[in-house]
Amino acid sequence: MNASPAVRSTLLACLFFAGFGCLIPFLPLWLEKEHGFTGAEIGVVLAIAGFSRALAGPLTAAWADGRSDRRAPLFMFTILLTAGFAALYFLESFVAVFAVILILDIAYWGLLPVVETALLRLTRTGKPSYGIARGLASAAFVVGTTVVGVLNDWTGSFWPIWGFMLVISAMMIAGSAWMPREPVLARAEIAQPFGERLSSGLGMLRNPNFALFIFAAGLIQASAGFLYTSGSLVWANQQGMSSKEISMLWNVGTLAEVGFLMFLGNWSARFRPETLIVAGGIGAVIRWTALAALPPFAVLIPLQLLHSLSFAATFLGGMRFIQTIHGDDRAPTAQMIYMGLANAPTYAAAVLISGPLYDRLGAPGYLAMTGIAGIGLVLAVMLWLRRTTDAGDAALDPMRAA
Repeated sequence: MNASPAVRSTLLACLFFAGFGCLIPFLPLWLEKEHGFTGAEIGVVLAIAGFSRALAGPLTAAWADGRSDRRAPLFMFTILLTAGFAALYFLESFVAVFAVILILDIAYWGLLPVVETALLRLTRTGKPSYGIARGLASAAFVVGTTVVGVLNDWTGSFWPIWGFMLVISAMMIAGSAWMPREPVLARAEIAQPFGERLSSGLGMLRNPNFALFIFAAGLIQASAGFLYTSGSLVWANQQGMSSKEISMLWNVGTLAEVGFLMFLGNWSARFRPETLIVAGGIGAVIRWTALAALPPFAVLIPLQLLHSLSFAATFLGGMRFIQTIHGDDRAPTAQMIYMGLANAPTYAAAVLISGPLYDRLGAPGYLAMTGIAGIGLVLAVMLWLRRTTDAGDAALDPMRAA
């Protein structure tokens, strides 16, 4: 089938996020019900995976920089995921399952920046546009969650979680092969030894604007940790909501994200990436502070709409910021550095503290997330001011702009 690169990258992104829609809400459930993990053990394996990405991200970026085809990391991660999920069927030892789940979680998150940057790059000149494509990918997340939930209820077991992830991983291998071959030419990094490529990737942190960005956006997005780990518990146990109401609140947030990306993505391009990140930080501070007060259901719905800022605006601003300062060739490396050194560890730390916060405080635990988002917002404002100053200086001094 002759399809445009934009369509091919959109399909791969939809496959990835359909798997994400299974992985995030159902992996803990599958580990508990089918492998006997306790809540603490699930928290530990996911937190270790998050912290491990601080090492895996830069190493993967350095390896990928030495490949001549941009599809190389796609093949590496999708084959690893398929083999890993297939192996889980035969494993019963707790230690073995723990180790494989750790590797798979690192690999799935490691695939995220590669898929994201490919989507942004390949939709730039074709249809669908990036906003539409990314919105469809977010919608695929909802589809994945819904399909697996229905299969679990229909079969009366939790094995559909594993089966769905295995099928999606195998389909992503095919999707990666279908992606256009993009040779990377005239890249000095290809000829460099691995150590030099690793040093070059980490050297991105010497750019103060990039360093400010990764921690600003990373902290704002990490502040969702309490919602993802304890949000449903607060709504059910402290506010007495039904499963139907809780599902509606989650869907409102996801649909707000989809709507922003699909219908406001092009409109938001008139704003600087730093402005979108600042808007995301403001939305996060308002959202977590209000949720700590246990608002009624009618107020929770508009608060969930703030997901369009706390996640979608921050995410879109971050993608555009990276693309602006690093371009096509270096954007995947920059994404892996961002995910590995800022996003993953801060999110893992937020998840790790969210359980004890809920146990001791309940809903007021959200205020800790307000603090995290607030720090991210301050850094985002600093970035906005720095980039404004740089742009003004460049306009006054053409030689500096060059």
